[in-house]
Amino acid sequence: MTSSELLRRLRRRGSRVISDRGKGGHVMLVLGERQTFVPTGGNKELHTGTLRKILRDLGLTPDDLK
Repeated sequence: MTSSELLRRLRRRGSRVISDRGKGGHVMLVLGERQTFVPTGGNKELHTGTLRKILRDLGLTPDDLK
């Protein structure tokens, strides 16, 4: 899954993207009381560990994105 696809799916779940809070190729993502940073550089697939960390930070599971 690419970062743009991940951001699109998380926006549908009610998350907000705060682009001025990230550095370089990252944006801040807020879902309720939780927050994390998502890399946005390029059109490459996110590494599995990076995706898991983002979901864990937001209190979600991979099944929540389906």
